[in-house]
Amino acid sequence: MSVNGEAIVRMRNQATALRAVVRGPIVWVAAGWLMTGAAGAQAQELPSKPLNWPASLPAAVSSSLPLPSDEDGLTSFLKGRFLVGVNLTHGLTPEDYVGSRWSVSPFFRNTPRRVGWGPSFGLNWFTGDIDVVVDGVRSTIGEVKVRPIMVGVGYTVNSGRARTTISLVGGYAFSSAKVTAALPEGTTAAINITDSWVVRPNIGVTFAMTRRLALVGSIGYIYTNPTITVNVTRPGRTAASASGAYRADYVNVTVGTAVSIF
Repeated sequence: MSVNGEAIVRMRNQATALRAVVRGPIVWVAAGWLMTGAAGAQAQELPSKPLNWPASLPAAVSSSLPLPSDEDGLTSFLKGRFLVGVNLTHGLTPEDYVGSRWSVSPFFRNTPRRVGWGPSFGLNWFTGDIDVVVDGVRSTIGEVKVRPIMVGVGYTVNSGRARTTISLVGGYAFSSAKVTAALPEGTTAAINITDSWVVRPNIGVTFAMTRRLALVGSIGYIYTNPTITVNVTRPGRTAASASGAYRADYVNVTVGTAVSIF
């Protein structure tokens, strides 16, 4: 091959290489344009306003339980668990030689705060006169005090600010006696009384004036049977003694006021 022929072949090869170099970027640019154009044709226009989701809050659930009133709870009655007060008491005893009298005495008991069955207890103290026959004349020479401590069960009904309780309690009565009358000169007397068991059915009413102050009243029958011994000594005569189981049971009527504590 001549020199001119080699030059022509070399020029053709350079032209082919140049076309390959230029064609590559053009192909990539065209492919990119086609892809972006197709994606733009398929794209959707976003809304100019935010989406409005139809969501709502759940409604409040109403309770089907009734609210307690003052009468159902304890707000209209006494606040404390116990009552401490003073009673005006009258004991009516069937025993001829044990007299009855009105007396003022303290008391302590539980407050009937709830209706229905519940515990009950009482301290119904009783003071009575002791009569004996001296020289054929019946005279009051002393007094006895019966102090029972009783526990039991009771049933309470509700009536607004009042509570009515029917109860049955029992326990033990601590008793004492002493001579209180002025005896003739040279005459002496001594009175002894034993402790005894006691039982008491009772109906009581408690009315709440305020949350801490109450009016109370009751009527009950206290049964106890102590032994009372009376010794009388007179100058120049044989000492006289009388002993027996006296009926110290009595119908107890009380009315008073009390403070609710604790």
